[in-house]
Amino acid sequence: MKIKFGTSGWRGIIAKEFTWDKVNLVVDAIAVRLQREKRDSIVVGGDCRFLSPEFAEETAERLAGYGFSVILADRPTPTPVLSYACRKGQHGGIINFTASHNPPTYNGIKFSPWHGGPAGGERTSDIEAIVEDGLRPDAGSGSVTVQNLIPDYVDSLKHVIDVSVFQNSGLRAVYDAFSGTGSGILDTFLVDNGAAVRVINGERDPLFAGKQHPEPGADGLRDVMKEVIKSGASIGFGTDGDADRFGLVDENGDFLSPHEFFPLVLRYLAEEKKYSGLVLRSITTGSLVDRVAASLGLSVEVTPVGFKHLGGRMLEEEVVLAGEESGGMSILGHVPEKDGILACLLASEMICRTGKGLASQLHELHDEFGRLYVARRDIKLAAGVKEKIVEKCFDNTPESIGDRKIISSDNLDGAKFTFSDGSWVLIRLSGTEPIVRLYSEADTEDRMKSILDSFSGYLGV
Repeated sequence: MKIKFGTSGWRGIIAKEFTWDKVNLVVDAIAVRLQREKRDSIVVGGDCRFLSPEFAEETAERLAGYGFSVILADRPTPTPVLSYACRKGQHGGIINFTASHNPPTYNGIKFSPWHGGPAGGERTSDIEAIVEDGLRPDAGSGSVTVQNLIPDYVDSLKHVIDVSVFQNSGLRAVYDAFSGTGSGILDTFLVDNGAAVRVINGERDPLFAGKQHPEPGADGLRDVMKEVIKSGASIGFGTDGDADRFGLVDENGDFLSPHEFFPLVLRYLAEEKKYSGLVLRSITTGSLVDRVAASLGLSVEVTPVGFKHLGGRMLEEEVVLAGEESGGMSILGHVPEKDGILACLLASEMICRTGKGLASQLHELHDEFGRLYVARRDIKLAAGVKEKIVEKCFDNTPESIGDRKIISSDNLDGAKFTFSDGSWVLIRLSGTEPIVRLYSEADTEDRMKSILDSFSGYLGV
């Protein structure tokens, strides 16, 4: 099997693709890359998946044998916590054992360089080439220091979260930790500052309590929705296994997508916290946030999919908000890495400060800016279909989809086609699975679904 990094690291099925031998090859390649950069320290950690702690401990000792000063997390630790530790300690990078929201049979490695954000394509391509060439790092005499990295991260949150608003607020939250690393951090932060939190799936479970897709989307948060309705909670939320992704449930028990949350939180950050700067969103993220940004006099920049693109820009510009449709975001003054804990705390702060639930706030936003509907459809490809899609959408640009004339196209990431009324459809081919992902946005739900249906028909899938 050839080692290939995707949008967020290298992942594989445990014991089939993700084995000790292959892990060591990747770790050695990362060590070679860091030695070339004259970096001599690194943070190592992992999530709650099967063997993540063992992989992390073994890797720490291995890197010490190459002369690195290793900071090893003393427990399963969220990705944003590792990111903060790397930046605070000015270390050379991070090796993080996690497969994020993938099924329980998977594990993976996320590598982040010195800045704590996801590694860009140049670095990961170089690591892949080093693996292929079989290069080994130079030996040395390093050390391993085991640390609890969470307290420093929690202290850092107090610089971006106004903890005073939780006192006497009566905030009641339901939190699904997805048997992952956010448990005991997000809920404790809120409880310590005056809120009440009911935790679901708060214990480590490498099988994710039977969830085959441990992702805090609409399907994954069904239990939270029910509990919010049953208990009359102010908000519900979830974070995935390494706590970099988030999902929100409003006071009515309805899922609030990132497409809807980003314009809400942007206005809050700009008006209540007086943040200013650039707004970043991935190309698959809804454009309602663009309307809000324009009303605030803020510029929006659209990036390819993958937080490495957003995090990279955060290193170069003052960024108010960076968000992607899969549930990743960060803000000004925080790490250039997606942080699900931060997102849930911001949503809670918004409720406490305004005295209004997220559904109420969203209703007001729609009254002012209108409503846009965004959806994604994943389709498994039969043999030979991929080549036809490439010919129809990438090698050529169609003039219309169904009865809708295309007025512009964009190949920033995949192929995006925009229609005269501002609605659009986008297609992305998975590089690792026989799957095509279709995205669409329109001003009515029926129109959005019709566009997806017409495009599926055009593609023959």
